Amino acid sequence: MGITLAQWLPEYETGDDLVDEQHQSLFSIINSLNNAMLEGQGEALLQKTLESLKDYTTVHFDTEEEFMLRHNYPGYEQHRIKHEALKTQVLKFEQKNHNNLSQLTIEVSHFLTDWLIHHIKDEDRKMIRFCCHGCWFKPHSDSTHSSATLSSQFEIARWHSKYETGYTLIDDQHKSLFHAINALNTAMLAGRAEELIQRTLKSLRNYTTIHFETEEQFMLHYGYPGYSEHKAKHQRLREQVEQFNQQEKTESSSELSINVSHFLTHWLIDHIKDEDQKMIIFLSQKRQKGLKN
Repeated sequence: MGITLAQWLPEYETGDDLVDEQHQSLFSIINSLNNAMLEGQGEALLQKTLESLKDYTTVHFDTEEEFMLRHNYPGYEQHRIKHEALKTQVLKFEQKNHNNLSQLTIEVSHFLTDWLIHHIKDEDRKMIRFCCHGCWFKPHSDSTHSSATLSSQFEIARWHSKYETGYTLIDDQHKSLFHAINALNTAMLAGRAEELIQRTLKSLRNYTTIHFETEEQFMLHYGYPGYSEHKAKHQRLREQVEQFNQQEKTESSSELSINVSHFLTHWLIDHIKDEDQKMIIFLSQKRQKGLKN
C-alpha cells in the first residue's frame, strides 16, 4: 500500500550521525506526503506537511550551518545560499494555487527528493569530509564503516519491521518521528542539545499533530470502534509535548533532551505495537470487505 519515493541508501550517508538522522527524517516526511496523495488525503495534509518541512528544514539547515562555522568551512557561504534557495522554493509551493492538488503534491515530492539527494551527495558530503577530516579528500571506507557502527550504537529509537502497520503513509510518518528522536539524542551526545532542543520540540509538536490527524481520519472513515480511546491517547501525548515545551524554559537542555528522547521513544513504540496495530487490523478487515463488495 503505497510507494517509497525517497529511498534512503548507504551512499547518502555523510558520516555525521546527527546530519544523517535529520536527512532520513526529511526523506520520511517526503514519502508520507506522496503517499497521502495516493491515499486520497493529499488535500488535508499538503499544507500542514509543507509547514512541517519548512520547520524541519530550518532545524536541519541551522544544524549544518552552525557545524560549518564551527569548523571554518571555506564553502560555507555557497552552501548557505543553496539552503536559502530551498527555503524560498518551499515558500513558493505554499503560495501556489491548490486547484490541481495531485499535480502539486507530485511536483513538491519529486522536487524535494531530487534536491535533497543531489544536495546530500554533492554539498553535504563535501562539507562533512572537510569538517571531520580537515581536508577535501574522501575518507577511507573503514572510517565510514566505523561511523555507521557508532551511529547504530547511539540510536535510541531503532525502527524494526515488526513496527510496520502495513499502511505506508502511517509507517513513513512513524519513521520520520523515529529519526527526529534519534537526531535530538545525537545532538545531546554531541553537546549540541541547547541549539536544537527548542526548534526540534516545535517540529515534533507540529508533526505529531499531522500524524495523529492522519490516523484519526482513517479511523473515522472506517468507523473504528476504538476511535475515542485512541484519540484520547493522542491528546495525552500532545499535552506531554506541550509540557516539554514549557520545561524548555527552566530545565537544562541536556536533561530535557534525555527526558524527551526516552519518553517519546517508549510512548511511540508502545503506541505502535498496541493501539496502532489494533487499529490497523480493523482497518485492513474493513478494506478487504470493501474490495469484495
